[in-house]
Amino acid sequence: MGDFIKKSLEVGEEIKYNGRLHWSSIWKYILFSWLMVIGGLGAAGACYYYKQENVYIYISLAIAVLGLIIGLIGRIIRTRSEFAVTTTRFVQKDGIFNIKMTEIPLQRIETVNYYQTFWQRIIGTGCVELVGSGGTSHQVHCIEHPMQVRKMVLSAINTCAVKSVQTPALTPSLEEPAATDPENKPS
Repeated sequence: MGDFIKKSLEVGEEIKYNGRLHWSSIWKYILFSWLMVIGGLGAAGACYYYKQENVYIYISLAIAVLGLIIGLIGRIIRTRSEFAVTTTRFVQKDGIFNIKMTEIPLQRIETVNYYQTFWQRIIGTGCVELVGSGGTSHQVHCIEHPMQVRKMVLSAINTCAVKSVQTPALTPSLEEPAATDPENKPS
């Protein structure tokens, strides 16, 4: 996890926080996987016990294997979705074959909202919404430790703002060169 985002870092940029989706984001895959594995193995056992044809046993075992494949697909989807808070931006990457990468500069983020229902608090997941200048928003759903992510984004925004205030802007000097030249003294 994090390799894609690490490869996209700019010069001098560091990752402050790496995050990923919570297991509840793939609950449908988990549910169907368990149902198919338990149902398939139960049906295979029943077919064997009642001395049914081998074809039914093979079909039941194939259903169980298909359930394992569905669970593996859910696991891959969860591990291939990632986000990070860096020193200059928020980056989110989704996808396996078709990759979608969302980047939001920290200077453009005005508000960081945090949403968590009662059930999400119990299982440790939630949603963080980044509201940018102009009212645009980006939500990251079903993430682990949403309050920690919110705090890290706000900390990175404050650090970025302090650095921009401390770094003086390069502006040309408005002094007249005649005043510093000894040959052109006013009389």
